[in-house]
Amino acid sequence: MTMPRDTYSPRLDVLAFFIILVSFAVRYWFVASGQLNLVQDEAQYWDWIRRPQLSYYSKGPLIAWIISLWTWVFGNTELGVRFGSILGMTGIQAALYLGVSRVWREYRLAVFVLFAAATMPLLNGLGILATTDCPLILCWTVAFFALASATRHDTERGVSNLPFAVLGLCMAVGILAKYMMLAFLGVAVLYAVILQFRGQLPERFWLRFIVAGLIGSAVGLAPIVIWNMDNGWVAYKHVAKLTSGVGGSDWLPDRIGPFFEMLGAQIGLLSPWWFWFILAATAGAARKAWVGPVGRFDADYRRDLLTLLFFWPLWGLITLKALFSKVEANWTAAAFATGAILAGMAFKAWWDAPNRRPRGRIILAGVAAVLTLAIFVSPLLPLPDSLNPTLRLKGWADLGHKVDEVIRAEFDDPARVFAMSDNYGFTSELAFYLEGKPITFCTWSEDRRMNQYDLWPVPGQDKLGWNAIMVRKRFRDQPVPELDKMFTSVSEPIFYQSSFKGGEGRKFTIIVCKGFTGYWPRRAGKF
Repeated sequence: MTMPRDTYSPRLDVLAFFIILVSFAVRYWFVASGQLNLVQDEAQYWDWIRRPQLSYYSKGPLIAWIISLWTWVFGNTELGVRFGSILGMTGIQAALYLGVSRVWREYRLAVFVLFAAATMPLLNGLGILATTDCPLILCWTVAFFALASATRHDTERGVSNLPFAVLGLCMAVGILAKYMMLAFLGVAVLYAVILQFRGQLPERFWLRFIVAGLIGSAVGLAPIVIWNMDNGWVAYKHVAKLTSGVGGSDWLPDRIGPFFEMLGAQIGLLSPWWFWFILAATAGAARKAWVGPVGRFDADYRRDLLTLLFFWPLWGLITLKALFSKVEANWTAAAFATGAILAGMAFKAWWDAPNRRPRGRIILAGVAAVLTLAIFVSPLLPLPDSLNPTLRLKGWADLGHKVDEVIRAEFDDPARVFAMSDNYGFTSELAFYLEGKPITFCTWSEDRRMNQYDLWPVPGQDKLGWNAIMVRKRFRDQPVPELDKMFTSVSEPIFYQSSFKGGEGRKFTIIVCKGFTGYWPRRAGKF
């Protein structure tokens, strides 16, 4: 049987457009129909736009700029907060397709890569939630193909300056989204050094690469550095603490369980079948990269080497870090675009295998599509709390209605009442879901870390004698430290089980506080 040729056909562009359009439509429906309330970090990023700054405690300013733009269009709604990510994931999918088909000129492969990306759980999640990872991955993906173009050998025209300009722009914007973008330069240098020793690096590469990387990084870091100079370098202390290792025991036997939890989470976020395809593609690509040609330009070699370097070091090292300290599953997010490329490579090879039955192709593609759709209907499923990954996103709007109800019932003058919590996520959710979207406050507790609210003004003499509502996590009857010093009267806790679309949401503790004394506890931040 003759293998299908990977040549261009307009039908491939039509198929790619259809995949991207359907993916966009599903994400838009999910958000516009209100299937989930804002997650805590989303609400916090929204709250940032009400007090514009050059940067913020844990992230650069780009996510606030994106939310500000789309809430200007759609209002302060869940759709307004999330539309940037809906559109951003469309950009990521388009960048993958155009990069593979136009930069690498592998037209059929581009469709397989696009399908893999459109059915990866993590990328779907980042396409509906307003997170910093979505603009990061978009910049990372475009920069990836700019680097591929910058190292492409063209004996007639040479390499233009455009790929380097695009690379510099992506560095600037990506850093404004998330500091992880700086890791791109490290991997890019490693890739270029290997090509240099293999004799496959185009002439005049290094000067243009260094200029683009340095200028782009300087532009992206400038507002962040200026802000940190005025705020005690808190963002860098925060990142340094996270990267140095936090949480749990550092004794290796105690880390085995968390490591396998992290590994399982990573495989789940890729999906088991795409992880298997990634492993299959890695085996072939690694052999080619290891014994690749010396002194002779080879497009397949550069493609495989580039893709391996931009997936495994980042994904593998962060996953292995779980053996030594606490890590978050989304820290590997930047590697998922190249993970989709590896998966697409193996998927295409599997699809094109001689004697492959159409039935097998349809089953695999159908299962991937159906399970992807299942992600979007999962909030509607009556799962028990222990098995429901969306529970932490449910019940915030209902909590807002309940707190508004308590305020009207308990206080004669609701205008002289402020809301607060000892958790920054709860503080931001109250800000978004309370009537009138008031300014809210995050009070201190010994078991929380520093956050953006600690850098903003707190209630003082201007609110002397005011009343307040405090909201805490779950059902908690333990006294809040120093709350009796802050108010002349503190009620017994009210335990509230929230609801969402007829089902149960999160559990909350509500405390009615009367007579603010002007005292507000401040502590040295734990980063």
